[in-house]
Amino acid sequence: MQVILLRDVPGIGQKGSVKSVSDGHALNYLIPNRLVEMATPDKLKALEKQKADDSEAAEARDKEWRELAKKLEGARVTITANASQQGHLYEKLAGAHVAVAIREQLKTSVPPEAIEPKMAIKEVGEWPVEVKLGTHKATLIVVVART
Repeated sequence: MQVILLRDVPGIGQKGSVKSVSDGHALNYLIPNRLVEMATPDKLKALEKQKADDSEAAEARDKEWRELAKKLEGARVTITANASQQGHLYEKLAGAHVAVAIREQLKTSVPPEAIEPKMAIKEVGEWPVEVKLGTHKATLIVVVART
């Protein structure tokens, strides 16, 4: 029986793929547990349309990320934080802090999980920070100043 996987199923395949499985396995386990659905011609057409739409969306997102990476490459953002007289921060700066600074100073939005400092930012100074947007990367400088 031909089925469309609704979820990743170990030993069978990944979500969205069309596979052949035994009738008994499909009817007694996979379909009742909503892991697969029968592959009818209408559902196969809908699956192909969905894959085409997903592909177009991925291309648009990739183009957007490429442009954003170009904009961020070499940019500088400043963050003020509480620090001791020696320049040690009282709180380590995380990707969320950098994302807020980028949004406020560069007027663009970057997801915090895309920001990876090359080392933990625990002191006042200039720090290189890498932003990974899909397959695109950009390095920007975060200037940490004492308040």
